[in-house]
Amino acid sequence: MNGCSADEREALLKFKADLEDPSSWLTSWVGQEDCCTWSHVVCDNYTGHVTELHLGLPQPSNWSNSVLSGKLNPSLLELKYLGYLDLSNSDFHGIQVPSFLGLMTSLNTLYLDEAGFGGLIPHQLGNLSNLQHLGLQASKHYGLYADSLRWLSGLPSLKFLDLSNVDLSNASDWLNMINALPSLSKLYLANCQILHTPALANVNLSSLSSLSLYHNQFDQTSVPSWVFHLKSLTFLNLAYNTFRGPIPLQLQNLTSLRTLELASNHFNHSVPNWLYSLHHLEYLDLYSNKLNGRVSTIGIGNLSSLVHLDMSVNHGLEFERGIPESFKSLCRLRSLSLGYVKLNQNVSEVLEILGECASNTLQELYLDTCQLHGQLTDQIGLFKRLNRLILPNNSISGPLPSSFGEMTSLNHLDLSRNKINGSFPTSFGSLTGLAYVDISRNAMHGVVLPEIHFANLTKLTFFLASGNQMAFKANPDWVPSRLLQILNLVSWYVGPGFPHWLKGLQYLKSLDLANSGISEPIPDWFWSMSSQFYYMNFSHNQISGRLANIISVVGTDSLFDFSNNHLEGPLPMISSNLTLLDLSYNLLSGNLVKFLCFHPSEMRTTQYLNLCGNLLSGEIPGCWKNWRSLEVLRLGSNKFIGRIPNSIGTLTSLVSLHIQNNSLTGEIPLSLGNCSKLLTIDLGYNGLEGEIPRWMGVSLSRLSILNLRANKFHGSMPVELCHLQFLQILDLSHNSLSGSLPECLSNFIAMATSDNTDVAVIYLFFGGGEVYSENQILLTKGSFVDYSTILNYVRSVDLSCNNLSGVIPEEITDLKELQYLNLSHNLFSCRMPEGLQTMESLESMDLSVNRLTGVIPPGIASLTFLSYLNLSYNNLSGEIPSSTQLQSFDSWSFIGNQDLCGLPLNKGCSASIAVPSSGNDDEEDEFLWFSISTSIGFVTGFAVTVWSFFFGLSNNIPWSS
Repeated sequence: MNGCSADEREALLKFKADLEDPSSWLTSWVGQEDCCTWSHVVCDNYTGHVTELHLGLPQPSNWSNSVLSGKLNPSLLELKYLGYLDLSNSDFHGIQVPSFLGLMTSLNTLYLDEAGFGGLIPHQLGNLSNLQHLGLQASKHYGLYADSLRWLSGLPSLKFLDLSNVDLSNASDWLNMINALPSLSKLYLANCQILHTPALANVNLSSLSSLSLYHNQFDQTSVPSWVFHLKSLTFLNLAYNTFRGPIPLQLQNLTSLRTLELASNHFNHSVPNWLYSLHHLEYLDLYSNKLNGRVSTIGIGNLSSLVHLDMSVNHGLEFERGIPESFKSLCRLRSLSLGYVKLNQNVSEVLEILGECASNTLQELYLDTCQLHGQLTDQIGLFKRLNRLILPNNSISGPLPSSFGEMTSLNHLDLSRNKINGSFPTSFGSLTGLAYVDISRNAMHGVVLPEIHFANLTKLTFFLASGNQMAFKANPDWVPSRLLQILNLVSWYVGPGFPHWLKGLQYLKSLDLANSGISEPIPDWFWSMSSQFYYMNFSHNQISGRLANIISVVGTDSLFDFSNNHLEGPLPMISSNLTLLDLSYNLLSGNLVKFLCFHPSEMRTTQYLNLCGNLLSGEIPGCWKNWRSLEVLRLGSNKFIGRIPNSIGTLTSLVSLHIQNNSLTGEIPLSLGNCSKLLTIDLGYNGLEGEIPRWMGVSLSRLSILNLRANKFHGSMPVELCHLQFLQILDLSHNSLSGSLPECLSNFIAMATSDNTDVAVIYLFFGGGEVYSENQILLTKGSFVDYSTILNYVRSVDLSCNNLSGVIPEEITDLKELQYLNLSHNLFSCRMPEGLQTMESLESMDLSVNRLTGVIPPGIASLTFLSYLNLSYNNLSGEIPSSTQLQSFDSWSFIGNQDLCGLPLNKGCSASIAVPSSGNDDEEDEFLWFSISTSIGFVTGFAVTVWSFFFGLSNNIPWSS
């Protein structure tokens, strides 16, 4: 064999000189050696000419700094006999494909897939008349495009064409140009932003065997008709488009199909029976469409060549009696996915049917949310090659069988959200390939001995097991899998000591040991690990001691939750990129100055800060300008004094503000009006004074919850509050408000209509999969209730214990979705609103201790949801309306109305009821004295109740879910 020529060697060295090669792929390309011996170079055995350059990575690399980059030197033109050039999976940082490549006419194969080229594809590539294989799959972030494919007409020998990710939205001639390639066998046009498919008079693609039109933007809802003429197709991918209607009947003519991918479209109707006549099908993907009806129990058995079957996420699809016996014919099946398809079947029957023929081939089984029930049996051990077993969100019960340990290929296990009980089988430790386990939200119990149950799980990376009642008993010297990244043992008993086996887990990023019985302080060695975490949850334990400074965390989405413990001392210093910090309901003390104002020039990315229920004191400092990412701020139930600082108005991302149950004074600062995204304001139980700001109804137009209970506000209720159309909860009780109620209350649209989907009061933070929700403590039906999970459905108005007077406006009856109304202990007079029967959702109404007169409107008898009613101590008269519901209330609901009669009062109504004159001064004085005495007793009792409630709350009730 002759060596390569000096000219070709020099050409390759020049080519190398312009490349950046961080992985040293080309280290052998040096000196005067024979270039035919260099790596990635292939020469002709006889002539010694360089014929092939294999410089492409075998698959796309996630490490852009380890691949070839730089630029392409035109010295490649010296390689006159080069037929094969592969530069795929490089990163040329968006430079244009060199036009000189069009002069390399000896090329028959050119692969530039995922090579980092951008800009316009040069038309000079059309000069490569010998080209048979062209791969131009683009790197998505560099914007490779073509405004025309006319240059393809110069490639008559082309058999393989991949333009995936190339923008063809302006190449209107794309189909006509491709149709002129008579030898084309494989065509891949995935994610090309193709908008239009022109009609073809004659389809010339008779040799086409593979076609991918995956993920385009077709302006038509039906599959292009020319596709049905491609009788040689064995591979067809139409997934992730917007095709709708029934699966096209014409596809049955493509009898050679082995792969049919129709996932993520809008195909509806049932799965057609003709589909089962495509006997060569090996891969069928119908994932995430709108298919419905029953699947043929017989026909599917005809697809005996099936290797992959996916019908998942078609919510209207069902197998009438579960997976049928015909599945026993699918002996080649490797992957089966029927998630969200209704099976309503015993899981043991599923295993029996699949185990008949596919136990030695099945590698993936996805049956999530399929209405499975029954127990996993020892048949599970037959599936020796099963790699993924995904069965979450069913009703599978019973213990895990001991044969679990026989699935020696198992890598991914998800049995979450079932009813599995019993203890861990000891054979679990035999699953040496297991990397991912999710058994959360079951009913497992017993003791886990990790030295046995996790003995050989050296590849374990994710272990999620929250919501079980297990005890974790590890020896002090036990060492878990060093690869562990996510560990969730919520509600397991891990304590009372701090788990020392966490030491040395250098890859651990997410740790959740909430409610795990730990009472020891957190040791110093663990705080030294804190910088590696993006999620840490030790809430609802009894951990004592002090918090160390958390000055460094992973990434920008880090969440730390130490709420509901016995932590004491001052607040720690925290990292500026901590997303969520929850230290609520501990014994932390001191002021906020050092915590908030540390590094005053450093911007914080914290979005959620909860310090509720501690012993923090002093004034709230004014250095909020560096906390502008805050969305949720909770400082309630502490000992703060002084005014709310003006700098609170710099928190323009704020959605929820809680500073209730402190000793704040002064007025609500005008700057708070800058926080226009606010949905919730809770400033209750303070000493705030002045008038309720009118600007709140204008600047804070998105408010859903406004709680100013138990302050010292005076003046009238601002009419501007009627602009708060999203308001669901309004609590202005226990202030000194006076004047009449505005007549515009019907503008509270969220209380008047059920169509209120614009505002949600639940906040999601995804690190660790936790959900942190808004909450409110409301006085409803005479008792305090903490609403959280259903808060979005609550509608309440509480204006009790003020000095409001005049008529209760009739417009209040427009609030048809209102559930709780409390106007008690005011000075309202005249009649009750006549249209109460329209308040169909009302569950609780308290109008007691006012000066209401006249009869009780008869429409109140039609309020079927009303379960609490208090009209006591008014001047109501006449007969109590008759209904089963009203007569079921206790008499105290109506006492103190001297001229009221009928059940449940022990006072019958005479034929003619004399309504006493309003001029009886002695009687009025007697009633006034009674009302004053009652009010004093109510206020005293209320104060004791509130003090007791919040004292208990600060020690027991969590504010994060």
